Amino acid sequence: MSWLLAAVLGAPLAALLVSVALPAVVPASSDVRYLVACIVVIPLMAAAPCMALLARSAARAWAGVLVASGAALLVLWRCLP
Repeated sequence: MSWLLAAVLGAPLAALLVSVALPAVVPASSDVRYLVACIVVIPLMAAAPCMALLARSAARAWAGVLVASGAALLVLWRCLP
């Protein structure tokens, strides 16, 4: 059950965090950065649950969600003024 929760709840939230943090690391003008983030959010929201469902165990699925969320939060925290 926890494996399914990681795919249904955790993975889309992690994908959303990654797409919000993406403009901070794309080396382009601000318009292009936000355009890339808007284009990438839908494939990320589709691929993240698939990757969580392909994990071998619930622990690995949650670990992937936590690593992706942690990396995105770290990027967002470092980019704050």
